[in-house]
Amino acid sequence: MKLSNKTNILLINAEGTHQDDVAAHLTSKANCTLNRITPDQLPDQLSEDAADVVIIDLSKLENEEDRLLSEVRGQAPSIPLIVVSHELGSEAMRKLFKYNVEDWLNKPINGEELINAINASVRSNKASHNRVHAVVSCVGGAGASTIAVSMAGIAASNLFRKKADIALFDLDFSTGNCSYLLNMVSDVNLGNVVSSPRRIDSEFISVIQQRHDAGFFLYSFKRPELSTEMNGYELVLRLLDAVTLEHRHTFLDLPYYETDWKDEVLSAVNTCTLVTELNLPALKHTLDLVTRVKGLRGESFPVRVLINKSTRSLFSQRIGKRKLKELFDDTPFSFVSFDPGLIGEAADRGMLPDEISKRNSFTKSLTKYMKTIELNAEAER
Repeated sequence: MKLSNKTNILLINAEGTHQDDVAAHLTSKANCTLNRITPDQLPDQLSEDAADVVIIDLSKLENEEDRLLSEVRGQAPSIPLIVVSHELGSEAMRKLFKYNVEDWLNKPINGEELINAINASVRSNKASHNRVHAVVSCVGGAGASTIAVSMAGIAASNLFRKKADIALFDLDFSTGNCSYLLNMVSDVNLGNVVSSPRRIDSEFISVIQQRHDAGFFLYSFKRPELSTEMNGYELVLRLLDAVTLEHRHTFLDLPYYETDWKDEVLSAVNTCTLVTELNLPALKHTLDLVTRVKGLRGESFPVRVLINKSTRSLFSQRIGKRKLKELFDDTPFSFVSFDPGLIGEAADRGMLPDEISKRNSFTKSLTKYMKTIELNAEAER
């Protein structure tokens, strides 16, 4: 049994425990970082981002151990906590529930059970904390891929106080355009797993991912045959599940055309940005998509419209803000400045717009928009 990719484990050995009871099952794991500390080291070693999971090895559960559990939960309330000990009585087990312990394992330790408990705890925590952001093209040529690529770059570089783990997943398999925009065309053949999508796991994801110099991970593949493959639906959803579990924020580039899995994706994302243009046919398609998303998620879901390729006029826009407010009602809309020279050069050179020009109006307006949406469940900036 393997640990999930990039698992950081903090092991706390309480008084009266043997240091190798738990560690012996973990030290040989190549994709595991094990940090062993004593209770005295807790104030300096434990924080919310110190580990993916905390394991406490207890010899008993009395006042001293009770204080230890309280201190761990006080310093890191949301990190998954696994407790290892000999058989505990009913009162002691109730205490574990009080401290929101993810799992309890009875000694002597079974190595496979320990790995299963760690994987399940990390997976559950990531599923509840990781965020997924859909960037949906309302019409062909709206520039949603450019928007998605740029949002991933902005999120990876300067949006959060803490360095965030960012991914961009291109769901337009007909073109894999994000990889072409970044000059990172992948030669991965997803056809190798089409017949057995259950093979997709964190190890597989680590093989197919690419890392951009800006710091985000890219998943973009030109595989148009996936649209007609018998197992294409399951493959895409399993890829999505595996990718989003690996990264704190995942940006999805969704095409304008229909797919079997589009509703499933829109039903599960945390934020939804609909990218459109300022002309009536595009706006009508956008209104249809707003209705569709709200039908899937309810009226309170924060769907937003991003009007791309916006240019300033000396007097007024062809379709003014007042008319747009009438059309979209309570659906928020924003504009992204149009700089065709910048966007064209970035595409030709396989670069992000802010790599061409740090102070450009396109990136500035897109960054401003990103600060208005709920990228995090809690405010991070």
